[in-house]
Amino acid sequence: MDKDSFELLSTPPYNFDLQWKFYSSFKEPQPEIYKEGIWRRAFKIGDKLVPVRVASVGTVEKPKLKVDIFSKIDAKERTYLLEKIADIFRLRDDLRALYDYMDKDEILYRVKNELYGLRPPGIGESIFEGAIRVIIQQQISLRIAYVMTGELVKRFGEKIEINGEPHYDFPSPQVLANANENELRKCKLSRQKSRYIKELALKVADGYELEKIGKMNNEEAIEELMNFKGIGMWTAELILITTLGRMDLCVPDDLGARKAVSYFYFDGKLQSGDTTRKFTERWSEFKGWVIYYLICAYNMESKKRM
Repeated sequence: MDKDSFELLSTPPYNFDLQWKFYSSFKEPQPEIYKEGIWRRAFKIGDKLVPVRVASVGTVEKPKLKVDIFSKIDAKERTYLLEKIADIFRLRDDLRALYDYMDKDEILYRVKNELYGLRPPGIGESIFEGAIRVIIQQQISLRIAYVMTGELVKRFGEKIEINGEPHYDFPSPQVLANANENELRKCKLSRQKSRYIKELALKVADGYELEKIGKMNNEEAIEELMNFKGIGMWTAELILITTLGRMDLCVPDDLGARKAVSYFYFDGKLQSGDTTRKFTERWSEFKGWVIYYLICAYNMESKKRM
């Protein structure tokens, strides 16, 4: 078996296990699987399906990741994978300015210390993958969305096994474009979401360059994304946040965000989306980061109260 290994450095602080712990209880492939400190998935490069595993071999203050690639790849393909992994793991993000800002607020200071080194993972190795995953998340809990995504990945994604462990890639636009709507619905998707997914896949398979959105500013990208059926403001903003790391955005209309902000700043009294959106403006360019930290902190508090 061909195997190539290399190390990736991250800007400190970076807590690899904390980054993925909020996903580790979900056993379904997204297509990534995180288990016992090991992250794994497959990437399609040309006609090759390349299985990859990532583990932390550093510390929070001196972060370092070990990447194992179970395939023969050339220098160009290796660089491609390195870039993809750095984006998914947000290795280039610099938390210093964020933490300086959070230190000025008593609540945010405490949350920062509890979640020191946390970074939101990128969902998907492409905007297409991220967009489909966000569409699935519309108006349902993340737990249910992860089950649906797992079903989609297992039914339509490619798989390769290494030492008995499956490594999945996300379904390609061509595969989803050719999928029968009834087959999509077997993934527990609603008829409406099945149609949204198929329509987006059809346009990308026909040559629409969805990745060009990464070169647009927020306003342009949101407007472009909202041209697709099933993508409104909430979905468009979340796609930019989760796939491109546009953390100057946030989705305060999201129920999870509203619960978190209400818990920490309104004595638990659930606020409306409009109130939450206005409140988050005080965090300016850091609002996406702050919302994510508050949601994770709220989830941890909820588990303690159970």
